Amino acid sequence: RSSDLDKSDYQIGDPQIGMILRELGVTYKDPAHLKIISGNGQSMAPIIQHMDPMISDVSIREYTGDGIYAFTWQGHFYIKSLQIADEDHFLMVSADEKLYPPKKIRVDDTYIQARILLVWNAKRV
Repeated sequence: RSSDLDKSDYQIGDPQIGMILRELGVTYKDPAHLKIISGNGQSMAPIIQHMDPMISDVSIREYTGDGIYAFTWQGHFYIKSLQIADEDHFLMVSADEKLYPPKKIRVDDTYIQARILLVWNAKRV
């Protein structure tokens, strides 16, 4: 029964969870900045499926290199790959570029909320 479970088993800051994340190659500075989020839609499939939980580092608020970021652009929330297009633009890239072509977006209009560190793609069997 779920009521019998100790809620501390699910804290990202737990040393055992930190050890597991590091074994998976996830690096971060402070576990207090790690948050679990999920996204809607299939534009990042197969990397991220609809509603897959993701561990993000909310202390990362600016571009730190190619990767998957959670960000706001034109009033909408996105979880997409960001790359540098030129001095003034990012390239917003979905996993399925045929259905969702890359889009140039202004750096000044993009508000990075977090960097995605790990996608939890567990499949039920």
